[in-house]
Amino acid sequence: MKETIIQTLKSNDFKISIEDLAQKLKVKDLFELNQDLDSLIHDFKIIKTQNQNIYLLENSKYKAGTLKMNPKGFGFVNDLTQPDADDFFVPPTMTNGAIGSDVIVYQVSKGRDDKIFAEIIEIAERTKEMVIGEIVKSRDGQFLDFIPTDLSLSNFRVVMVNKRDFELKPNMLFKAKILEAKDRKLFVRLKKMIGDSTKAADRILSIAEEFNIKTEFGYKTIKNAEEVNIPVIKEQDEIKRREKTSLIDTMLVTIDGSDSKDLDDSIYVEKVKEGYKLIVAIADVSHYVKPRSPLDNEALLRGNSTYLANKVLPMLPKILSDDLCSLNPNTEKFALACEMMFDQNGNLISKKVYETIMISKARLTYSEVNEYFANKHWTKQPEVAQMLDVAKELYLAIAKIKAANGMINLDVREAKVVMDKDSNVLEIKARETGESEKLIENFMVSANEAVAELVFEKELPFIYRNHQKPEESSLVEWYATIKSFGIDPKLTNLEMIDPKNLNKTLMQIDNQISDPISNELLHLSLLRHMEKAKYGLENVGHFGLASKCYTHFTSPIRRYSDLMVHRYLKQYIIQNEKRDFILQSNQEFINKACPIINETEITSVDCEREVVKVCMVEYLSDKVGRIFDGTISIALKFGFFVQLENMVEGLVHISTLGDCLVYDEKLQTLTKPDNTFYRMGQKVKIKLAGADIKKRTIDFELVK
Repeated sequence: MKETIIQTLKSNDFKISIEDLAQKLKVKDLFELNQDLDSLIHDFKIIKTQNQNIYLLENSKYKAGTLKMNPKGFGFVNDLTQPDADDFFVPPTMTNGAIGSDVIVYQVSKGRDDKIFAEIIEIAERTKEMVIGEIVKSRDGQFLDFIPTDLSLSNFRVVMVNKRDFELKPNMLFKAKILEAKDRKLFVRLKKMIGDSTKAADRILSIAEEFNIKTEFGYKTIKNAEEVNIPVIKEQDEIKRREKTSLIDTMLVTIDGSDSKDLDDSIYVEKVKEGYKLIVAIADVSHYVKPRSPLDNEALLRGNSTYLANKVLPMLPKILSDDLCSLNPNTEKFALACEMMFDQNGNLISKKVYETIMISKARLTYSEVNEYFANKHWTKQPEVAQMLDVAKELYLAIAKIKAANGMINLDVREAKVVMDKDSNVLEIKARETGESEKLIENFMVSANEAVAELVFEKELPFIYRNHQKPEESSLVEWYATIKSFGIDPKLTNLEMIDPKNLNKTLMQIDNQISDPISNELLHLSLLRHMEKAKYGLENVGHFGLASKCYTHFTSPIRRYSDLMVHRYLKQYIIQNEKRDFILQSNQEFINKACPIINETEITSVDCEREVVKVCMVEYLSDKVGRIFDGTISIALKFGFFVQLENMVEGLVHISTLGDCLVYDEKLQTLTKPDNTFYRMGQKVKIKLAGADIKKRTIDFELVK
């Protein structure tokens, strides 16, 4: 059937409607036809449009791609069948009602001046359904206009078809549904008033709306949360059931950031005859959030909590995330514990999982534990300090083994935004990572590995956190880049993909590159050559953590994957539930859930980065004209980005650097005709030329 479809398209000038195709093929089973069409679409042989037309892409005059729009009205489109090929220019008159991020069908033509351009024929898919915008007065002051925050739409005149439904005022932020783009007009329907653009908190919220991240919970979800909000003390039957495995009297503590409210992990460490006992007790969210309940459905759609500077958009309503499930101190809580035994050298000897009840004996912060490790300054219970000493011993032993196994230790800072009570940016600084953060991360990795192994050994359907090996060619490219910095570990291509050699190379960078920012940028550059970690049914291991088997178990308050893991641990390990129809149902659900939570994770990360970027622009908005010292973080075709000491980053555009610059893509270097070059790690002095909050851009100029 597939070959017949392709031949039919060829004989019909590479295009046909689905209706005509069905008639020509005399197909009665449309379901079967659509299955074949979907298979051909998946293989990039054909594409289907919104108007139910089919276009042949293979050996055809038609191409398909994703449109990127410039604010000036022109665009560029790639070729889905040749992802590495150059993009084609789309003139403003050839967009045919398409907007940025649309998947489109196009033809390539040659103009009178022999320049090649693309003409859009049809829209295959509109991926952008909503737009965020601000209400502003028109230039003559007589009207109120909707100005999109998405700059790719700024060349359109926006027509609000239902503006009379709202009492519009300047500075209002709205979310609107895109109806149609036609003749440089964008028709939208106002759906939701987000807030006031003059308020920083509302601007941050509007970014979440841009990414379609839910900012409020529906009635059914809130009602369900209220129904399950039963204090532990009132669940006497459940308490009795967990008595044999109770950790009420165990010195469990939480260690988190000082501003954290969703405390979902706690630890306890003691020295034993064999070596060390580590208990990682995690909030038992699955006790309250039942499969297919409104809470569960909402949590799956959100996938995870999103952290926006000083605001959290939680996966679960706050009465659960900050109270009922959170391991707040001196309060009885239900938990799921992973108990591990290690020998004196930090090797895992045994592991088990059980339901329990616990009381966190102390709510510790990273900063106070770091202070204790550094200076032995302590004001809380002395027995907690004694336990921390043992915990540090175990952490260092485990870390030594992980490093020997090839766990990649990238020492990379993150930007921290400091705000006032009204969400105005006061300061941007690097988020410091000390021994306590590394200790907790180490113990959480150990617990994640242990529970993944428990299920993997039983060969049962499970959700894994996979991080595949990087492509050999990608790592070879990274090694070529660092050679220009004098880092040459002299490895074969095969040796380059061994994580142990990657660690040795990172240590070589640490020894040879004394400047901390340049050192960090080289560490960070490795990340760009690595695969992204994803959730999946099949276990392929975690390359970065040197784990043969890995999952996410430790954060069920803020990650849906961990909630799933808790449910399967209870079924398989605690209840010994392994009936075939249950296993089949679990497998089907894992295959359904993984694409959703992989996507929501990417969306949240992108949103969080955008918020930090906007905060950086706001921080610099009153500093235009000032001179700064910075470090080039990356050089690209269109200029180079410069990072300041506080991690704020801006662009020095190529147009400000003179003419005839040449870009070396492999070495990521921009070179001038006089052989002056710009590359990652170089120290430069720059002037802040602009910080545009509406455009979300920071522009630097080189100071000679």
